This record gives sequence, structure tokens and C-alpha cells, in this order.
Amino acid sequence: MKNLISYFLKPTIIGLAPVIVGLFIFGATAQTTNDTLKKTQYINDVIVTGQYGEGSLTKSVYKVRIIDQKRIQLQGANNLKDVLTNELNVRIANDPALGGSVSIQGISGQNVKIMVDGIPVVGREGGMIDLNQINLNNIERIELVEGPMSVSFGTDALGGVINLISKKKTTGYRLGASSYYETVGKYNAGINGGITIGKWNTAVNVARNFFDGYSPNESSRVQLWKPNTQYFGDMAVNRSLKKATLQYKLSAFDEKVIFRDSANITPYYAYGNDQYFYTRRLTNALFYDRKINHHFQLNIVGSYNYYRRIRNTVRKDLVSLEEQPIASPDVHDTTYFHNTMSRGTLSRANEKSKLNYQVGYEYNRDETQGNRIINAKQSMTDISAFGSVEIKTINRILIRPGIRVIHNTKFQAPFIPSLNVKWDITDNIVLRASYGKGFRAPSLKELYLNFVDPNHNVQGNTNLKAETQDNMQIGLCFEWKKLDRVFRVEPSLFYNRIHNKIDLVMNPFTQQTQYNNISEFKSTGANFSTEYRAPNYAFVLGYAVTGINNTLHQSSVTNTYFFTQELRSNIVYTFHKKAITASVFYKYNAKQRNYQYDVKSGSIINGYIDGFHLLDASLAKSFFNKKLSITAGFKNILNVININANIPSGIHTTGSNNASIAMGRTFFISCAYNLSWN
Repeated sequence: MKNLISYFLKPTIIGLAPVIVGLFIFGATAQTTNDTLKKTQYINDVIVTGQYGEGSLTKSVYKVRIIDQKRIQLQGANNLKDVLTNELNVRIANDPALGGSVSIQGISGQNVKIMVDGIPVVGREGGMIDLNQINLNNIERIELVEGPMSVSFGTDALGGVINLISKKKTTGYRLGASSYYETVGKYNAGINGGITIGKWNTAVNVARNFFDGYSPNESSRVQLWKPNTQYFGDMAVNRSLKKATLQYKLSAFDEKVIFRDSANITPYYAYGNDQYFYTRRLTNALFYDRKINHHFQLNIVGSYNYYRRIRNTVRKDLVSLEEQPIASPDVHDTTYFHNTMSRGTLSRANEKSKLNYQVGYEYNRDETQGNRIINAKQSMTDISAFGSVEIKTINRILIRPGIRVIHNTKFQAPFIPSLNVKWDITDNIVLRASYGKGFRAPSLKELYLNFVDPNHNVQGNTNLKAETQDNMQIGLCFEWKKLDRVFRVEPSLFYNRIHNKIDLVMNPFTQQTQYNNISEFKSTGANFSTEYRAPNYAFVLGYAVTGINNTLHQSSVTNTYFFTQELRSNIVYTFHKKAITASVFYKYNAKQRNYQYDVKSGSIINGYIDGFHLLDASLAKSFFNKKLSITAGFKNILNVININANIPSGIHTTGSNNASIAMGRTFFISCAYNLSWN
């Protein structure tokens, strides 16, 4: 084993210089099975995304990645962006106005669906959900599925699905508090509690995150990373019935972001034109789960999602600190978004049966309002019926065909088929292969946006066509288990092709920017990951290469693929007697290139972002019989801030010769105290 670890510590990969890497541990996922021999047995992770019922990871027809609560704690992750930064084949982009966004298999923005307990997160700006707005205080684990999941989850799921699973209800009474400090100016605090009385269970979680902003130039009034204050709140009420559970959940989010302008100073005055962005998101959801018998399960969820974003611009006197709203209406705006959703499934899941199935429906109604929307208000409704069948053959092959039928009030939607195959070649070797069709109707903003101010002229396009996608994936999983140790190797390949991809294009004569179907997007690549788990430690070493081909005009067809590489390798070691866990997290993103459209110049450029390394380390210790846990460490040890890039201008930005990656080297410490009693 010593030689094996030494080999992983200094890998040489084609196209990459030798780098010193760490190894990653999720924390031992084992339990004692024999007190005398102190033996442990590996336990399969449990998943729910895309399944007929809660089941083990190894039995899933999908390849699902899990990020558990222990991993979130060790990374010192405050939001979804923090934790995804270390994931393989996942890229994070930062926008000064729109926040952090994610791409999977080279597919980003509107085509990645983010959910909490199966409820979609609403409020996309520029097609993206800001990952900084998704708090992890009340999250038990994150499940990530790559590739189109349109059959199961409908539109916006072409690139993949990220499903955050909330913490489950507990018995008795519980009370907890948490705090977080980071030297870059982050101060977070939260409290949570729960109570169970008879068949009723109630849980509450409240948190506040504060960030003072960051700029490499400390004397500059303009900050590269904008100051913000965030408030989060969750409340869940559960009622246990005879064979069912009923749950109501309310989630609230409120954020204020400050964009400070450069100072205008003369002998007579000093002022700055500042912008304030206020975001509010409310989600009301009702869940009904019923076990009809040992094999059938009914799940129904209904939700109403509210999103509001306000932009105010003020003139701030830098002497008296007084603020006056600027009179021009072009620099003020309020946008509303409403989503009503209902989804129901009836599933038959019997492990001993050769035939299982799921049928379901989904209803989605989107509505947007605001001065930047044509006629001030627009809506779209999407009604779907879907189903799939799992067929087990005698040679240990599981076949899962599925189909989704969609009625959209504005677009003619095709039938959406999928086919997944899982072959247990041996007890230790599993082959997974899949084909999936994807469909995405243009969003209401892409259709009806009318954004005109002194710096913008962006228009929607009612003649847009829907995006469609083809995805193919194949992967092997070699897994060897021996009591308390597991070794896993997973190579895989993927291919995506998106037709009628929607992009912004500027008319050079009118200087008007409009959404159009101008491109065909293709991505292909390979992943290779290894994982070793033991009682005290475990590691993951991963390598990925992704090629992107995006033809931006029908007249400029090209077969050029730009390939980029990633390397991930971390370690966590647990000293059980001292209740201390040491961890190292490492990720290398090689230079990324592709053709990109420059909105403000109307030209196509060869965009790129140079490669960079991210390295974090932490120590975690528990006290008082694991009631108190403290995690401390360093983030961005290699002190990455900006890197060389050729970034085209967009709606909110001008072209740039650098990209913002992180806020320099920082120290963090987090504390959590949880008390429970009956």
C-alpha cells in the first residue's frame, strides 16, 4: 500500500506537469458489525434522485455522485458553489452581477437543473442560478446526476441534475447553533431546532451570512467580489399517518448585494453612483408519501415558488454618507417570477421482481412580471406525463426504457425517450450505458425580455425554437470489498449534442442584442476516478478531459474540438482516539478554450481561461461526546486570485484579460453545537 500511495502522490498525466497532490476521504462510511473482532462492514450510500424509491447507490441504473454532510463540513463550504469547486468534470464561473454558475460536461446555465428535495430552485438571472444563494446549513447530502434527465425532471435538465436533500426529521427534542468566520471578511451564524410530539415533528433552521467584500487593491472603492448580506430560513412540519407521511415546508431567502462605483472627487464634491440588488425567494411545498403495500409507493408534491429581484441606483455623498435615488427610471428595476409546480409518481419497486415500473405526471406554470418584460407580464405552462420500466433479465442485465410526453402552451414538444442499461458482469464489475433525449423550451426572458438602459439594449425573440439534445454515456465500475475496506475504479465516456442552442447576438447596425438560435453545441470527454476507503482513511484520485465544439454560425461550420483537462486528488485521515480528522482538497483545472460570441462587438473570438490549482486543508475535532464540532483550516493555499483570460463581453460586462477565481489565501474556522434529548 505504501508504494501505491507514493504512486498516487506524484502522477504524471499527458498534457500536465507532475504535481504534488493529496488524496481525499469522505470519512469512513462503516459501522461495527462484531464488537469482539471490531470488524466493520462497508455500507452502500442511499440515494433518491431518479429512483423508484430510496435505494442503494450500487443498485442504481444511473451513475450518481454523492457529496455528504461530512464532506461539506470538512471543506468549510457555506454554499453550493464552495462545495462544487472540488468536483470532477464540474466547472464554476463567476460573474460580478449574476454570481457563481456551474457547468457539467461542458454544459452550463439554463441547462443544469438545481433542486432542493425535488423542488426546482427558481430565479435565473442570465439563465443561471446563483450558487452563492444556495445555503447548505440544512442539507444532509447532495446528489449529482450527469447527462439529460428530461424524462424524469423535464425541461432545464439537459446537462444534468443537482438535487440537495434536506436533513431528515429526528425523534425527541434537538437544539443547535453554528458559526463561521473567514479572514476575507465572512461572518456567518445560524440556529436550528426540532421537536417531536407523538405523530407530529417540527423543525426550524435560521441563518445569517455576511460578507464584507474583497478586492486585491484594498484602497479601491470598487470591490472585485461584492459585499452582501444573506438571510436564510427553513421550517418543516411533518405528520405521520397510518401508512403515509405528510409534510409542509417553507423556505425563505433574502439577500442584499452592494455594487460600489469608483469615487468622483473634485474640490467641491465627492460622490459615487452605487447600485443595490435585493433578492427574495420564497418556496412553499407540500409533500405526501404513501406506501400502498410492500412494493408500491405513491409520492405527490406541490409547490409555489416566488422570486423577486430589485435594482436601485443611488448617488452617495462620500462626505456626509447620505444617499439620494437617481431620478432616471432606466437605472431602477423590479422583476418578479412565479412558479407553480406539482409532480406525482406511482412506483413499483420489488428487488425480487423481474419487472418494476414508475408512472407519473408533472405540471409547471411559469409567470414573470416587470418593466423589462414585453406587455409587463408573460406566462408559460408545461404539462407532462412520463413513465419508465425496469426489466431484469436472467443474465443480470437491468434495462430501463422511459418516455415523457409534453404539452407546452407555446412550443410543440417532441416525445422524449431514454434508455438506461446496467449489467452486473460479475459481483465486482458493473457496466452502465445510457442514451437520453433532452428538450428545453426557451425561457420567458429569452422570449419577452425588453432591457433598455444607457448601457444595454437586449431583446427577447418570440421566434425562438426549442433546444433539443442527444446524450450518450458509458461507464464501468470495478469495486472490490473486504470487510472494512473498499477499492473502486470508474472509467467513463460521454457525448452531448445540442441543436438550436440559444445565444445572445448583436445586430452591428442597430447595436441591439437579441436571443437567437445560432449555434450547435457538442461536448465529448472521458472521466477516470479511483477511490479507496478504510476505517481511518479513504482517498479519491480523478482525471477528466472534456472537448467542446460550438459552431456559432451556420455559415462557419467547424469540426474543431477544444479539449481541457482536470485533476482531483485529496485525502482525509481520521484519528479516532483523539476524534480528529485531517483533510486536504486539491483540484487542477487546465486551460479552457472555446469559440465565444462577444455581445458588444458582435464578433466571434477564441476565448480562453488559463489553468489554475486550488488547494485547501482543514482539521476537524469533536468534543463532549460529539455534541460540539470545530473545523479550522486554510482555503486557496496557493493564493490564486485572478488568472489570464480572454473573456468576451456580455450583457453585464465588458471584455476582460483576466478571470476572477478566488479571494486569495484565507483562514477559516467553523463551530457547531448540537444537543438532543427525549
